Amino acid sequence: MRNKAQVVTASGDPDPRPLPRGWRLATFPDGKTQLAVSVPADERPALFEALARALSGKLGVLYVRLTDRKTGQLPKPERRVAMHLEPARALAALRSRPTLIHEDGRHQLWLRGDLGEQVVLDELGMIYCYPDDPAFRDALAGLPETTEPMLCDEEHFPYVKVNFLAEADAEEASLWDELHMIKWGA
Repeated sequence: MRNKAQVVTASGDPDPRPLPRGWRLATFPDGKTQLAVSVPADERPALFEALARALSGKLGVLYVRLTDRKTGQLPKPERRVAMHLEPARALAALRSRPTLIHEDGRHQLWLRGDLGEQVVLDELGMIYCYPDDPAFRDALAGLPETTEPMLCDEEHFPYVKVNFLAEADAEEASLWDELHMIKWGA
C-alpha cells in the first residue's frame, strides 16, 4: 500500500527520516483531548477500522475534499455528508475503496458516533481520535505512546508531497453515490 503523503526535502527528494509508529495525547486549553496516531501505510486500514468500530451507535460520515486532482487545491473545501449510517454499511463502503481512502491525499474523512466522538483520517494519513476515550485506547493496544515528531508536525517536516491518484476518481464518485452523500455548506 502506498502512503497518502511522503516527507521530502526542499528540493523534492525523499527525506530518509523515519516517521514514528505510535500515538500521543494532546490536551487543549479548553480541556478537550485528542489522540494523534501515526502508523505505516500497510497498518493504517486495519487500525482505522478498529478505531471506527469503537464509535458508538450509528455513524455520520463527513468527506472533506481539499483538492481536485485535475484542477488543484480548492479555494474552499467541498463537504459531503451522510448521517445515521449503520456502521457495517459505512465501513464496508470505505473498505471497498482502499485507493481513495488510504492512498490518495485529496480529502479528509471524518467519522462521528452517536455520542459525538470522532475518528478522522486526514490528507497526510494521520489518524485523530476525539476525545481520549478508553474505547480508542483499547483499539490502540499494542501501539506505543510516542513523543517523536509526526507527519503533522510542520516544524519537523516542512515539506510533504501528497499523492493524487487518477484511479481514486471513480472510487470517490461511487462512494458519494453508495452512501447517498449530500453537499453540505456553501
